[in-house]
Amino acid sequence: MSTLHVTACRRCGWQGFPERFWCPACGSEDVDSVAAELGVVEDATVMRRAPGRTVTDPVRLGTVGIDGGGRVIARLEAASGERVRLSVEDGAPVARTESGR
Repeated sequence: MSTLHVTACRRCGWQGFPERFWCPACGSEDVDSVAAELGVVEDATVMRRAPGRTVTDPVRLGTVGIDGGGRVIARLEAASGERVRLSVEDGAPVARTESGR
């Protein structure tokens, strides 16, 4: 398990995922990689199919609004509206209830 990082623009304050080399809001290249640790689940769905393979266990995915701005699509171990802690596992963002570390 590792920390999820997002891009933060030093010029305009925009923050987002995935990481970028420049800011899509103002065009500045003055960006930094910052840890995105906490957020709130905004929306959730269940993925039951995947192109080219069989899904044996449905996967819960959702949009998480990151503290400080921006959003990330993550595997969910939380319900809509819940506060979550973000991490990266097997290369994918994961959101768990804050108490479920």
